[in-house]
Amino acid sequence: MASSTSPRSSEAREKARQIAAKQSKGAGKKSRLWWQIGVVVVLVLIIGIIAAVYTHNKKSEIPDAGPVPASANQYGGIVVTKDGIKKDTSDVDERDVNDVKKSSESAPPDDESNGKETTLPLGMTTSEDSKKNGEPARVTTFQDYNCVHCAEFEKANGDEIKQKVLNGDITLEIRNLNFLDQETSTEYSSRAAAAAYSVADQVSPEKFLDWQQEMFSHQGQGGMSNKEIAKIADKYGADIKDDLDNNKYRPMVNVLVAESKKNDVQGTPTTYVDGRKFTGQSFPDFLNGIIKDKSGQ
Repeated sequence: MASSTSPRSSEAREKARQIAAKQSKGAGKKSRLWWQIGVVVVLVLIIGIIAAVYTHNKKSEIPDAGPVPASANQYGGIVVTKDGIKKDTSDVDERDVNDVKKSSESAPPDDESNGKETTLPLGMTTSEDSKKNGEPARVTTFQDYNCVHCAEFEKANGDEIKQKVLNGDITLEIRNLNFLDQETSTEYSSRAAAAAYSVADQVSPEKFLDWQQEMFSHQGQGGMSNKEIAKIADKYGADIKDDLDNNKYRPMVNVLVAESKKNDVQGTPTTYVDGRKFTGQSFPDFLNGIIKDKSGQ
């Protein structure tokens, strides 16, 4: 028996086909539109990320040359005395990392030098000259705020050193290095060292040494942000946010580090008293012995 298809049935199928084709075409257009929008969004995000990275890198670039902080000597040392932190003592206004100097002075043999004289870092008085200069014994310490041994040295000796400074028994010179920058992803050692110049320029010796003590209490925690460093400084009366964010004294830190390495400072803490390097077990005994000898007692 032959089958037949009614015109009405054929017409319905054709209409359904047309509707399906139209819907399919519309869906395709919508799909392409969303795909195009997605591509644009991704491109905008990529461009934004590239711009942010470029801006960050440009901001993070540290010039070879920069100003000597008012709170530092030309060797990058912060000199703390009972009368205040010495200001504007540098012979030059700017230092360049491509122009670091080599010391011609020698330090007497110590327990680590196998009986040989060693290089005395720049800007330090020899032990012989120190004996007769009529000044308080000078403690010069090379340190890193992210150094565990420096934190231990501070914990063991910081209070006594502070008291001797405030009593006028010693002058303290602090040279902050960045040997441990690689231990963090944010160059914390360099940023903390630069912060010290800004703090020292604004506060008293006592408050500066208190700030330093608190900085060392954060050693080993992965490094603080500029905001966190500035917050600690604010507690002691120093506003350092702009200096930190602008990397104002980072060039000086790099000069100090390069010059220290050139003059055989290879680790932290490295401490001298009147030109003699401390290598023993008891820093108070070492320091008090030199003070006693110098006073002729």
